[in-house]
Amino acid sequence: MKSFDAINSLKNITLKIDGDFIENASGGFLTFKNKHGKGNAKAFKLFSGLEVLSFNLLTSEAIYIENIFKNKNCLHFIFCIEGFLSHYSNLDKEKKNIHRLQNVIIGNNKNKSSCIVIPANTKVKFTIITVLHVNNEPRYQSQLSNLLSNLMTNVSNTENYTYFGEISNRTTPFVETIIDTNLSGLANRLLNEAAVLKTLSSQYSSRGNNIKSVENKNPLSKTDTLEIIKLSDYISQNLHETIPLKKLTSISGLNQKKIQKGFQYFFDETVNKFTTNLRILKAKEYLEETDYSISEIVYKIGLNSRSYFSKIFKEKYGLIPKDYKKFHHLSNPTFQLSYYSEAAEGTTKKDLISILEASKKNNLEYGISGCLIYYKASFYQILEGPKNEILNLIEVIKKDSRNKNLNIIFQGMKSGRIFGEWNMALIQDDFASIEANRELDIIPVEFLPMTDIKNPLANKYLWEKARNYLIVNQEVDK
Repeated sequence: MKSFDAINSLKNITLKIDGDFIENASGGFLTFKNKHGKGNAKAFKLFSGLEVLSFNLLTSEAIYIENIFKNKNCLHFIFCIEGFLSHYSNLDKEKKNIHRLQNVIIGNNKNKSSCIVIPANTKVKFTIITVLHVNNEPRYQSQLSNLLSNLMTNVSNTENYTYFGEISNRTTPFVETIIDTNLSGLANRLLNEAAVLKTLSSQYSSRGNNIKSVENKNPLSKTDTLEIIKLSDYISQNLHETIPLKKLTSISGLNQKKIQKGFQYFFDETVNKFTTNLRILKAKEYLEETDYSISEIVYKIGLNSRSYFSKIFKEKYGLIPKDYKKFHHLSNPTFQLSYYSEAAEGTTKKDLISILEASKKNNLEYGISGCLIYYKASFYQILEGPKNEILNLIEVIKKDSRNKNLNIIFQGMKSGRIFGEWNMALIQDDFASIEANRELDIIPVEFLPMTDIKNPLANKYLWEKARNYLIVNQEVDK
């Protein structure tokens, strides 16, 4: 039986779900969007004896993770912060659910085969931190690595390697960091490694004295505990609503006192504080991954006051939302591609509006922003966002009969986006003919430097000028 390897395990999962896999010095990375669903995962090693897998997926079909449990001398610390998982083995009488926020540890032995199932049509975020027993390590092996190796030695003779423990929120922020932080750069790498060690510490310290199948005691019954978790899921999925305690009582059948007691025990927060923190986290996600305006975000997270939102967001992250978004885009490089192509003969105003509307809709889904210029029977476009999504999109554009002879001017990683507040804008030389359509952003052609724009430097200047014009005019419109 081979030793565990997180990156090879992720490769095997990639093959099963027909995903795309990239490996570099930082680790292994999976992305996919197909019949199985969509999402991403990463795998990396901190040092010999400690390896990590993290998943952020939206499934359309059930996904089975089996290969990681076929290795000897491993302990897998599993923590799910969104959705739920199932686990079964040949030694268990029935399948067990891994609930959101539940501390779960699963080990391997030669007589045991097991599997994690990610249910169909489920949004899940979880990590698997694997501790291995490592032989023949050099003398300069770190004390931490030795302690982890000793942990494996201590449990190697334990008959039961599984622990389905308490439900608690205290590990959540560490797992969120592992899932959300990329591995590029020293600062991000240190953040990931610190979060892994904190997650491991949190799960290990709360597991009790023995690694075995037990349910940790808590002030609520198992049934009531599951109702509290369901309520927390309901709140997270309906942040746009105002949800009074009375409604939570109606949904769960629990009285208000028991609901507050449950939230205080599992999340160390009142229901109101729990909801507010979820709203701030969701707002942070919108700021980082979408081009929603601040007002749109306030509406989507169920708040009425933009000033109140700015106040509580700054209390949490030290910056007002607008500044946070700018800082995030500057500190998280994005892929950028600029091209030009010839428009098909007979391109009409209707064609341009159709292209714009389709672009706005589709690019929002894939996290792509940018700008499109139609000028003298040619298209000029800049696309910004996830590299794989943009490269896939450019292949689609090449096959679109509405243009031909596509040439790429520039592609590569850039610090932040030029167009961060909208998904796509249309700029046309004959702007007067479509001025009546209020959905279109129109720039007079005389404002733009349209000479030599196939040169990368001149092209960059063009897009910056277009952005500046749109910013000024959007502020005027407000």
